Amino acid sequence: MDVIELDRRASAATGAIIDRVPAGLLDARTPCTKWTVREIVTHLVDNNRSLVAQARDETDADIGMGIGTDFTTTSRVFTETFADPAMLTRRFELARIPTDGRGVVSVHFADVLVHGWDIGRAAGLSVTIDEDLAHAALRITARMPDGLRGPDRAFAHARPAPDDAPVHTRLLAFLGRDPEWSPA
Repeated sequence: MDVIELDRRASAATGAIIDRVPAGLLDARTPCTKWTVREIVTHLVDNNRSLVAQARDETDADIGMGIGTDFTTTSRVFTETFADPAMLTRRFELARIPTDGRGVVSVHFADVLVHGWDIGRAAGLSVTIDEDLAHAALRITARMPDGLRGPDRAFAHARPAPDDAPVHTRLLAFLGRDPEWSPA
């Protein structure tokens, strides 16, 4: 599995969704119940900046404006940084869990992919998660520790989904989303 390419595709898809969100919907609630559209975008940008800073052995403040402050630019810099093969084997800590750069990119990919769906749904946009991306994200997230689930944790508790449901439905339910969620 080429995690860099998966991440690049997820970032491109999510960037295209963000670009289509009307300004008046930035404060809309999302299927990720603790955040608005604006808060998810901020989370994604902050993650990009923080992970690049960690990879460069800098603090977030050190990277300053050199990485940008928008999703598309910070995603591009994230991809460029982690595309270095040496970065994929380097040791990192993600949510206080030791991993390597490949693990960082894998989690980033799944986070960006699913939050793109959150943003699109909140904005009332038609959002389709490519089947191969959903399969890869489900494989990746299935390996995450249960301790990351629950209130005030990285992920909500999984929701039930039929085994024969489409893979994107199983992915969303596994990550605590209601796959049928729509704006009120």
